[in-house]
Amino acid sequence: MTVWIHAAPGRPSVATMLPALAYSLAGTLARALPEAWSHRTARLCGRLAHWLRLPARRTLEANLVRLGPLTPSQIDSRSRETFEQFAVSVADFLRLDTLTPEELAQRVEIRGGEHLEAARASGRGCVLMSVHSGNWEWGAARLALQGVPMRLLARPHPSPLVERLFNRRREAWGVRALRGAPLWLATTRALRRGEWVAVMGDRAVPELRGSLCLWAGALARRSGALLLPVAMTREPGGRHVLWCDAPVSDTTAREGGIRAALLKHLGRSPGQWYAFEPLPEGLA
Repeated sequence: MTVWIHAAPGRPSVATMLPALAYSLAGTLARALPEAWSHRTARLCGRLAHWLRLPARRTLEANLVRLGPLTPSQIDSRSRETFEQFAVSVADFLRLDTLTPEELAQRVEIRGGEHLEAARASGRGCVLMSVHSGNWEWGAARLALQGVPMRLLARPHPSPLVERLFNRRREAWGVRALRGAPLWLATTRALRRGEWVAVMGDRAVPELRGSLCLWAGALARRSGALLLPVAMTREPGGRHVLWCDAPVSDTTAREGGIRAALLKHLGRSPGQWYAFEPLPEGLA
């Protein structure tokens, strides 16, 4: 049975307010506690969510098996680590407005920066293909610090209140969600203006059909943009790495070059891949 909650026009419903209140409370705690305590609390929450065997855990474990053969014990350990890492990443995102630009630059190391610099020097738009790993929100903010006009192609949160909370934190760093219909046209226009659009290749986009990797390749070809694989990992000690690979040519993209680049990154940090949803065509 499906239960629908109807709200008065212009008034938020309980279904949209509760997640917003939860995130607001979590954000207050994340900013008030010392970082070590914030991370410790987040890990406990992640461990609890893993223990509850949420549906997301079953999906995650099915996706992890795609990366290579794992024993049941290894699957359990890897998925528990992923839940804990994800909770820490959420806590860090909620603390993003407490960092100074200097602190963010110090804590996020860029590897493969020559590819970023070459892409920026070209003056062309850029499709950044990535996956939900590490702290991708910090990665987007770090790229914006480099003077890159960052846009996110992201599915809005079901709660408009939560979506506004997320967007306020992103926009404070110059990162804005891409909106508009049809989606391909809005994205093409942004790329032709020389903006950079981040696309998460491990989630399905309802408006799109077929392989997201092929769509990104076609988008780059149509707009004259570069196609750059990037990803984030969390390192010990609270540091992060933003990995930037060489641009993928259109021909290579058609042959699975994007998929190969993303899978290479997942091999770097299999315990930080938040694959809580079925994989889209082209990465499965």
